[in-house]
Amino acid sequence: MMTKGGMMMKRFLVSVGGALAIVSGAAASAPAVNDGYDWTMRVNDEDRANSAILAYEVTDTDDQPLNFTCEEGGNRIFAGISGGSPDLSAIELVSGDQALRLAGTTEAEEMPYFSSTDEIAGDAPFIRAFAANGWLRMTADGVATDMAATPAGKQAIARFVAFCAG
Repeated sequence: MMTKGGMMMKRFLVSVGGALAIVSGAAASAPAVNDGYDWTMRVNDEDRANSAILAYEVTDTDDQPLNFTCEEGGNRIFAGISGGSPDLSAIELVSGDQALRLAGTTEAEEMPYFSSTDEIAGDAPFIRAFAANGWLRMTADGVATDMAATPAGKQAIARFVAFCAG
């Protein structure tokens, strides 16, 4: 691999008319941190089982485009989105070279809320990539949103993954 303009470049051998050609393709590079947003983790220990939420949010607001929840040591993570389309049935998540499609349902009360019905294993390749990279790109309703962590947000992601995996 080599870098060009800050992007990782991969080279592939491709057969073209019986000859081999080297073709370069760019892998997704880390997006910039969005001003005011970061990943934060909160633990709820009021229930019989401890649970946690990892949310991409602006502190002290309701602006939270994506969150993940899990029970301590349960190795099962679920995603949720506030707002958006009331008929949203799936989201796509990408971090580095790992991609994931999550099906779910949307409840339309005051504000639509999407909940994934598909669970993500705490040690899934996507979760490992997200923890290592500190960012993801979510596509919902055809709109892609980059969610990059600050150094504190990267620590929150790592704590959340360890909490969920047990």
